[in-house]
Amino acid sequence: MINSIKSDSIISAILSNPIESRAIELKPSIPWRDINHQHQLQEIVKSIIGLSNVKDGGKIILGVIQNPDRTFAITGMSTIDLQTYDQDHIYQVVRAYANPALRFEIRSVEYRGKFFIVFAIQEFLYMPVICIKNGSRTGNEPLISGALYIRTHKPETKQVNNETEMREIINLAVDKELELLTPRIQKLIKPPFIKQKIKGISSKKFANELKDIKL
Repeated sequence: MINSIKSDSIISAILSNPIESRAIELKPSIPWRDINHQHQLQEIVKSIIGLSNVKDGGKIILGVIQNPDRTFAITGMSTIDLQTYDQDHIYQVVRAYANPALRFEIRSVEYRGKFFIVFAIQEFLYMPVICIKNGSRTGNEPLISGALYIRTHKPETKQVNNETEMREIINLAVDKELELLTPRIQKLIKPPFIKQKIKGISSKKFANELKDIKL
């Protein structure tokens, strides 16, 4: 079981007015047992992958139900469900479905006397995250090996199937590659400057003396 902490200002703001968005997905209380036989858990893994392929990532919060009118109500996790969550086990299970490695944290937070499981997902580091393992074969398989998932503005998590979504992910990856390469390029083209004193002469004085030298 994950030790609970008080909700921070961000989680409190979300739960005070629970609405789904591209960066926020809300789900009811779910026990974490055998992922191979739990469609809902596979949907969570799919959402983690999808959010990792979006700029700034996002959060999945468990313990929120959707009413018939499509509004949301915070019910919190049931005590029995909450006890099934173990960080190390979940990390191991979830990361087996994706490559490169997913970057996320799992927290149990308390808000107004209720407890919630929060998955905080970071965007991919350099390369988009791809699903590398099939989910259970139930006829409506949430996870498909080789699929690239993304969280959309609708909001929903879906397999990338159009050029706009693909271009968004590619552009994000290119931006990250440029961030990585720019310092290296600047280092290569940066002109050498004399920063040390040479035989007691400061670099500034040395530079001034060079001006007087005529070839």
